[in-house]
Amino acid sequence: MTRQQAEHKREPLRAWRQFHSRDVDEARALVAQKFCDHRLQPKGQSRGFGTRHNHVPGRSLSLNFLSYGAAVQIEPGELRNFYLVQMPLSGRARVANGAAAVNSDRGQATVLNPTRETRMAWHRDCRMLLLQIDRDALHGIAEHAAGLPLSEPVAFDTAAPIGAGPLQGWAQQFMACVHATDAEAGFGNWGALQQQVIEEQLILGLLTHQQSNIRHLMSQRAPEGSCLQIRRAQDYIHANASEPLTVSAIAAEAGCSLRTLQAGFRQHFGLTPLEYLRDLRLDLARYLLLSRPSGTAVSSIAYDSGFSHLGRFSQLYRTRFGELPSATRSASTRQTARSPIAWHKRSA
Repeated sequence: MTRQQAEHKREPLRAWRQFHSRDVDEARALVAQKFCDHRLQPKGQSRGFGTRHNHVPGRSLSLNFLSYGAAVQIEPGELRNFYLVQMPLSGRARVANGAAAVNSDRGQATVLNPTRETRMAWHRDCRMLLLQIDRDALHGIAEHAAGLPLSEPVAFDTAAPIGAGPLQGWAQQFMACVHATDAEAGFGNWGALQQQVIEEQLILGLLTHQQSNIRHLMSQRAPEGSCLQIRRAQDYIHANASEPLTVSAIAAEAGCSLRTLQAGFRQHFGLTPLEYLRDLRLDLARYLLLSRPSGTAVSSIAYDSGFSHLGRFSQLYRTRFGELPSATRSASTRQTARSPIAWHKRSA
């Protein structure tokens, strides 16, 4: 056996074994203790069924290894309290979270959102690393990073390509945490502050690189340097983005003159304060279009984002995002709708 094959077969987090069971009901109950209640059904010949679950808790997330030894159908419904990143170490799975059904393998991880119904079909050779992330912790970091209060949950795309692109580096960071933990130099051995920093980096990296309803909000808007007046103005705009604002009111809140305010925004952002506010409102509108229930009118979202003229809003939105608000709404509806998983005989 080559070194690569040995690495492939090695079971991660083995020192944190929770259980190994050949009983379906027992396995379902024990996995549910760490995740959530779910339906578990072996498919085809289940003679090889044998669930292995390794689990390492952190502060706001946990590292997990899970395999079933047989083809299984898993239906947890809505996860409710946590997000789950699934990275196959071997084998394949078919994963649906909402409408999006994704074929998952070593180059394609998946992200499960807590507010969308989940249905999965794991092939018998599927071995998964799982990163479980507390929903409230992720939401708090997302609000801080976006600089806006987020009234709707963060919703990621199900497909997470880790074989190449911006997520590849994040997946390597996740694997480095697993390897460090196996070497007794990671989870369980870090101090409280280091553990917090690493967890926040993993969550922020996922928010930054994985497609979601807030990824467009993750661009850095903080001005370079330490201009206190511009920071005050920026904070005031973010806190009141959907409210009627005037340049005079912004300048008064920042404690500077109109001329200083205009010059500062031009220097730091290349925009006037009102242009900055306009773009922020458009970003807020896109977030709401991708997040609100499908029956929510586009006009309602426009008004909630601070726009009073629907035609002007649609024109500005298309200029910024290359599509009409109705197109964004249609894409969001297709993502969240329920769809069945097609089973293939060869998966058994």
